[in-house]
Amino acid sequence: VEISPLWQQQKLREFCKSKNIVLTAYSPLGAKGTRWGTNEVMDNETLKDIANAHNKTVAQVCLRWAFEQGLSFVVKSFNKERMRENLQIFDWGLSLDDYKKINEIKQRRLFPKLEMVSPNGPFKSLEELWDGEI
Repeated sequence: VEISPLWQQQKLREFCKSKNIVLTAYSPLGAKGTRWGTNEVMDNETLKDIANAHNKTVAQVCLRWAFEQGLSFVVKSFNKERMRENLQIFDWGLSLDDYKKINEIKQRRLFPKLEMVSPNGPFKSLEELWDGEI
């Protein structure tokens, strides 16, 4: 499901944890540069500040956050350097202050799925489609 520091889906994660379901986060970095993606995760100032404080990349901060949440995640890259960076998330951790900052990031879906909303379909608005997470 869509999960990133910008769309944390706390209620869904809590529910799945209570049922021993492991969630997999797709596009946890926002899929920057794709026709369906967004730059909002990688360009987020809060995440940039945290990355700079740890001498890490924004991608590493996002992946470490997902890892610390107990999520599995799917990251696609053909760039060998980025693949190496993606593996360098296991020898450090986020601080309580980092979590406070991440939890203060305004939450919003990066992929609203407008194509699923139709006046003639079962979902007439985005509010009907989504479960009220916000």
